[in-house]
Amino acid sequence: MLRLVAVLVVAALLWMCWWVIGHSAYQRSLASWMEQRRSDGWVAEFSDITTRGFPNRFDTTISDLRLADPDTGVAWSAPFVQLLSLAYKPHEVIAVLPNEHVISTPLETLRVSHDDARASIYFRPSTDLAPERARLVLRDPRIHSSRGWTASATEWRFAIETMPVRENTYRVGFELLDLSLPDMLRRALDSSQAWPDHIGVVRADAEFGLDAPVDRRFLEGTHLGINRLDLADLSVRWGDISFSASGNLTVSGDGVPDGEIMLRVVEWRAILDLAETAGILEPAFRDALETALELMSGHDVVLELPLVFSGGQLSLGIVPLGRVPRLQAW
Repeated sequence: MLRLVAVLVVAALLWMCWWVIGHSAYQRSLASWMEQRRSDGWVAEFSDITTRGFPNRFDTTISDLRLADPDTGVAWSAPFVQLLSLAYKPHEVIAVLPNEHVISTPLETLRVSHDDARASIYFRPSTDLAPERARLVLRDPRIHSSRGWTASATEWRFAIETMPVRENTYRVGFELLDLSLPDMLRRALDSSQAWPDHIGVVRADAEFGLDAPVDRRFLEGTHLGINRLDLADLSVRWGDISFSASGNLTVSGDGVPDGEIMLRVVEWRAILDLAETAGILEPAFRDALETALELMSGHDVVLELPLVFSGGQLSLGIVPLGRVPRLQAW
């Protein structure tokens, strides 16, 4: 009996030591990462880092967090961020965001709010902090811009996971439900037509091949280049209009894509109406483009055409669109 008690006491002491060591490691690694960002020229500020949850959890709260990247001019600030994990699974993290945070860019400031935000991140057990998969769900997200526009949705879902059969390949998906149009876009639309105020669904599902893994070095500012894109689905449903795209692209070392994306558009003439109303298409060019698309669609309401990337040029079916944009590293 005494031997069993002794074993339990030793096990408890060892577990307490493990928690204390893990607590200290959490504190040091976060503070060290912040210090490294500051030495790289970032703004990386916080008022406090605390870790609680003894004996089975590491519940870390970073208070008054502010991060700003000098290269892009993008900054993010939040009153707190919580990182929650089990003591025996520290590489599986649940992140809790506050109901309001701020994203600043050189062009405008976005105040983001939501009723609930939850993220889960599963890292490979290593010091590289390479995620195996991650999920983010925002309930009733709302964006208020300093330039006067607002947008909202009932839900936004985002997910990313590694594809083990291909090196540095990631499957990315997101879905926006019931997206409200910004006020400025509503005003730009022709008031004589009853465009819906909400876009029902915006959805994407794609695999990206990168030239390096997404890990701690990416968070520290290392740029990643795309070398392959397999687009399974990119779709939008807005009233009677629906759009979908799928296809494959390979990307050269200097960022020039090559391949084909098949587009399918229902009520495509309505999209031309929108583009003309918003001032994107001149009336004369719109008429010429509509005539060409009618010939290719057979005057149908459904348009199916390939978007072709070849030799640095971009074309829609047989209609040349000019030079293809380069996919730069990010």
